[in-house]
Amino acid sequence: MKKIIIFIGPPGSGKGTQAKRLAQKYGYGHISTGDLLRELETRTDVEPEEAEALKEMKKGKLVPDWLIYRLAFKAAEANLNAGKGVVFDGAVRTKAQAEMYQEYFKGKGLQSEAVTIEITLSDDEAYSRLTKRRVCKQCGEIVSIVDQHYDNCPRCGGELILRADDAEEAIKKRIQTQGNAALLPIREYYQNLGVLKVINGGQPIEVVEKEVEETIQ
Repeated sequence: MKKIIIFIGPPGSGKGTQAKRLAQKYGYGHISTGDLLRELETRTDVEPEEAEALKEMKKGKLVPDWLIYRLAFKAAEANLNAGKGVVFDGAVRTKAQAEMYQEYFKGKGLQSEAVTIEITLSDDEAYSRLTKRRVCKQCGEIVSIVDQHYDNCPRCGGELILRADDAEEAIKKRIQTQGNAALLPIREYYQNLGVLKVINGGQPIEVVEKEVEETIQ
């Protein structure tokens, strides 16, 4: 199994859920730039330029590349130095970022250890899913309220909240900047490298998980 697994896909495609499950099952480090950025919001030692980037994120805009690299590379380094593989969840949002990650892996002698999995979903379905999901304030579990109403997190009983970047206007902007049109050059880049695996994210979670397992094995 590869040491580095990169998940890409539009917002709401389920890449975060699959990345977490995979990391937990194999003891890999789960690197979500969204989680790293939200953790940054809670810190008291945030630099002014970092604070400005966080403000823009809440409006649904892309975070500057330099901040993504700073957070993700530091987290990756910690896991790799501990002998663990890493799962990148939503870390690659532009072709330039994809190229920079490949340079980072090359510098570590790990370019042959990286595989990219795209979880596909239409932009319309992505919008529908995102407007109907909540996140647990305590454990971070993502819950869909499409089929069943939850008063509390089904995993830990924590409070379910609507994330700022899951508000309707922010969702529309996220799909514009992170949806399928934005993913096209990234997809082509990984296809040309010969490291892209594609899975239909419109299937039930368990089916997608099974196909992810088959892909990495």
